[in-house]
Amino acid sequence: MKLQENFDDKFIDMAIALNVVDDLENYLIEDLERIEKLELKTRIFGKIMKMDIELHSLMSAIDCEEEKAEQIASFLEKELRKKERNLTVAAIITGAIVGVGTGFILAADNSRNDWPEYIGIAGGLTEVFLGLSILRLDKRVVIRHSKNILRDVYESEDRPAYFPPSTWYYFNSKNNNNQEVSLKEQLLERWEAYNMNDEGVAILFSDGGEYSPELLKSRSEMLDQLESQISLISKDLLYFLNKIEAIN
Repeated sequence: MKLQENFDDKFIDMAIALNVVDDLENYLIEDLERIEKLELKTRIFGKIMKMDIELHSLMSAIDCEEEKAEQIASFLEKELRKKERNLTVAAIITGAIVGVGTGFILAADNSRNDWPEYIGIAGGLTEVFLGLSILRLDKRVVIRHSKNILRDVYESEDRPAYFPPSTWYYFNSKNNNNQEVSLKEQLLERWEAYNMNDEGVAILFSDGGEYSPELLKSRSEMLDQLESQISLISKDLLYFLNKIEAIN
């Protein structure tokens, strides 16, 4: 009895990923001894459990990277808002001092006094300086990531060392869905929709660089999408397990 005659492409592709095709072929033999069948089923279940643990370990690692990027982005934005608020308050106070000082001098009714003009010029220059300081606030932070999972997924044809073989195979396979588009290709298509500039791409897919809050959020979102794609493999593994349990 052949697998193709009894199961769909998703099931068969998962069997290939788990390297249990031969075991399944033998398991489906009708006159197989009960003890042999139990041994085969135990071996298949063992590989399913191993892949499930590997998947969740990988998703946990990705989730940690995602949370880190999100937290740094939030911290950076908070610090920027604090600096902007302080500079804005300083500009308001400067404007108030200039106004009050000019008012006092004019109230003295000294027509030959040039101080109002001097105070107005000095106050105006100070406000311009404070305004430029707000615009030129440092909005970047240097982050290094020599082991970059985004780069490995985006560029690598070969399996990264930390990617389990079964997961990497299924992630790149085009045989587990009707569209014949791999989970990796679906993910890269979403990433390309970000329309980031060359500088942003160079940082995201390198060993690191100067991140803005916006670029950190993009990194967090891309990691979240990667985790979602990996979770689809976990769902397909559950589908495979249910099919196995249904076999008499």
